[in-house]
Amino acid sequence: MPLLIVFLTASSGNIRGSTENPSLSFRAASAIQTARNLRSGAVVRVRGSDARGELYGTGFFVDPTGTICTTADLVKGLESIVIVKDGKEYPCHILALDEGCGVAFLKLTGEMPHAGENFLPPHATPTPLPFSPAVALGYSKEEEHSLSVGMIAGTRSHEGDSYFRIPQIIAKIPLAEGEAGAPVFDLDGHLLGMVLAGKTDSGDCRILLVGAIEKLHTDLLRFGQLNPGWVGAVVEEAAVPEGNSITRIASVEHGSPAESAGVRSGDMVLAFGNRQITQPDQLLEASFYLTSGECVPMTISRGGKIRHIEIHCIAPPVGNIHTSTP
Repeated sequence: MPLLIVFLTASSGNIRGSTENPSLSFRAASAIQTARNLRSGAVVRVRGSDARGELYGTGFFVDPTGTICTTADLVKGLESIVIVKDGKEYPCHILALDEGCGVAFLKLTGEMPHAGENFLPPHATPTPLPFSPAVALGYSKEEEHSLSVGMIAGTRSHEGDSYFRIPQIIAKIPLAEGEAGAPVFDLDGHLLGMVLAGKTDSGDCRILLVGAIEKLHTDLLRFGQLNPGWVGAVVEEAAVPEGNSITRIASVEHGSPAESAGVRSGDMVLAFGNRQITQPDQLLEASFYLTSGECVPMTISRGGKIRHIEIHCIAPPVGNIHTSTP
């Protein structure tokens, strides 16, 4: 049975799609109405400026204190940033930024009426299955508040030989320019993630999983800053598996926790924490959720012998994690 694809903008109020599956059609219409009524209050337009001119995007409140989540690519290096809500501008500053996964958190510089009343607390949800419908809420460059419905295509963990720090959802959602940073929901209203980037001509977009946003936001709540744990090992895909794993240590950085724990180039990784590792992207994803100071068990195979070690994670010495205070 064909999947219904629905397109809707708040300005038109029209829903277009196939009627061959009325139950899905009604469910999509209900989800759109729910998003319009209950979720849109948390979504804001983000506008910034630098020497190149003005940049536009979308963001959304994630807690009652006025913290706003948006994309790092939109706001990094900007000289001034404001959010626009109901036609009014409110200045804000960058609270924390993680270029590696593409997330930035903003904080209101002054007061904004009702800022804490509508927000979308990030809570990890199961990764949506391919062909699942999804709803995105954003602001286009023309300042139109729009809702678009599309389809999840799957997930992607790498491009070529380069692996993402965290797997990303790939979707077909018709987004307009300015909607990077838009929150994305399933038809039950659960937050799935945030649009990192997209192509307006094809509707292809990349979505960061909500679990990654939750981890970074939890760091802010617990420590007042982003607090990632660093392992210091580079992984690659091995041509010959060890058991069920093709995850091999390509190199170990000098002075890293991995070096201190005795990890060597060529070691095959079988388990990390409480997770069995079969692919390199699984180790990268597990490492993303680490916190500085955390001790993590790791199982490796070296020369056909199984070894159990413990890695004491520390903060990365330098890198793409930035935190600022007012």
